[in-house]
Amino acid sequence: MDWSDNVSVVLVEPQSAGNIGAVVRVMKNMGLSRLILVDPQTELTSEAYHRACGADEILDGCGRFGSLLEALASFHLVVGTSSRNVPWIPGAYRPSELAEHLVALGDQKVALVFGSERTGLTNEQLNHCRLLVTIPTNPQFESMNLSQAVAIVAYELYQRVESRPLGRRMELAETTDLERLFAHLEQCLLEIGFLDEDNPHRIMATLRQVLSRAGLEERDVQILRGILRQWSWYAGSLKSTKDTKRAKADQS
Repeated sequence: MDWSDNVSVVLVEPQSAGNIGAVVRVMKNMGLSRLILVDPQTELTSEAYHRACGADEILDGCGRFGSLLEALASFHLVVGTSSRNVPWIPGAYRPSELAEHLVALGDQKVALVFGSERTGLTNEQLNHCRLLVTIPTNPQFESMNLSQAVAIVAYELYQRVESRPLGRRMELAETTDLERLFAHLEQCLLEIGFLDEDNPHRIMATLRQVLSRAGLEERDVQILRGILRQWSWYAGSLKSTKDTKRAKADQS
């Protein structure tokens, strides 16, 4: 894995400039250079640069986005972090387990997403994550400082970056293509009445995770969308035939 170029730390709604600086220091310790800020609630003040301890270039070059979905558009794999149970993402990884999984993927663009200091990642934000990593902590005091959480996950990954898997590397689909697939699937399921029109997201949240766990490659997404297009055509054809028969019956 090309560690520095392919793995990005994404901070969602960070509250403290000092915490951002501390995260940047940890990133440089562990060979990371790509930072993305999503709707930051603070400016990069002198405190951020002071806490960065010389990793100024990461702060200067960080990306900024107004929404998480926009920030994740070009990534192949999105890993969310949370200390709480997330029912629709079963099998949360420990940081060491995540590291073993990621090095097997080869040179894929990976986003490590961390929530705000105040709330962590919300359910809506976690819905865009394909994997979940949880740092085992004392259940009576689970909340960690943002930079400490980044440090633990980054450390475990950095220890394994020299591992090189054999065989063909996977070409995971980008998040934008996956979101289009999910939207297409939801549309088709609504057309045949499988989803509740008033609450389609209840089942879609589960279906999104089923497909996310499959580790879909670009060609997989293209094939599935081709199936959905044929599905829509066939469903429309059946409806048209039924309407024609009903009209003839009414005329007779």
